Amino acid sequence: MALIATDRELNIRTWNTAAGRIFGASAEGVIGAPVMTIIPHDRRAAAERMFQRAVEAGESSEIEFQHRDSKGDSRELSGMVAPVVSHTGQRIGASICVRDITRRIHLQAELHESQKMVALGQMAGAIAHHFNNSLGGIVTSIDYAAASTDPAVVKRVLGQTNQALIRAAALINGLLAFAQRGTPTDDLSDLTELLNELADDVERAIKGRGIEFHLHLPKLPVVPVPRVQLTTILRNITQNAVEAMPNGGTLRIDVSLTDASVRIGVSDTGRGLSKDELPRIFEPFWTTKQPDIAGVGALSGLGLAIAHGLAQVIGATITATSELGKGSSFTVSVPRVGE
Repeated sequence: MALIATDRELNIRTWNTAAGRIFGASAEGVIGAPVMTIIPHDRRAAAERMFQRAVEAGESSEIEFQHRDSKGDSRELSGMVAPVVSHTGQRIGASICVRDITRRIHLQAELHESQKMVALGQMAGAIAHHFNNSLGGIVTSIDYAAASTDPAVVKRVLGQTNQALIRAAALINGLLAFAQRGTPTDDLSDLTELLNELADDVERAIKGRGIEFHLHLPKLPVVPVPRVQLTTILRNITQNAVEAMPNGGTLRIDVSLTDASVRIGVSDTGRGLSKDELPRIFEPFWTTKQPDIAGVGALSGLGLAIAHGLAQVIGATITATSELGKGSSFTVSVPRVGE
């Protein structure tokens, strides 16, 4: 740990052996020199403010900066700036304790790279799994049709193949939406109109499922919102809620307005999530739901990931709470744009 102390004018008065090793200079060569000479130019203004606050107000603060050692290699340094106080309680200078954190930074970078590769591997495996399911069904169906001379069989197989290709195309579009995170648009819609259209879609989707739907929409002025992105976000969240209630339940949408934002809450009484599951809800391909008994409609787990990505595009946020066995709640907060 390099220990360097200054007087009130910020000239170096103490320079220990570790400081000599880190900065490649002896105490004789630096005593009396301004302490700012050890700080790189791009960090000097911030460092000088920290030293001044230490001397004048007794405040402590941290700073990180780069330094090239005697071999010309860049080192990452972390320093704690603090006041130096005399036995009478007077602030007589400032000190900085510096340590070399280069190895820690490199280890963090290696860990981040490792985590990134693991995530890419998991995503690649999930993509392969979903496409294998679709392609396997297509190959089997075509083989079956090729061995049959019955036109009805061929027609049925073509229909099944078409559905499999539609699911594969939807998966590709979902991946593109997640990767591109959409594009900002000036295509705005009134919030009330958008939510009424969404309510119509939801009512059609839950027909015959034993799900009660409640939309709590107060009388609002005209509130412009990004139509395409917000519609996709809310559709994906409500679809997720419907899928979480295979045996029926209650779906609610609550809307409120502040001077700065629009808040849209979507809650369900479905399966809910455990504390371990909740942090993963926005991960691509992660899902707790299962396909139907025939294996049709296998869920890609992209809906909430896409919603989260699109929320970032329009400057919105999505927060979620959930309790296993009691359901989940999502809150979408969208900043208000010009009227």
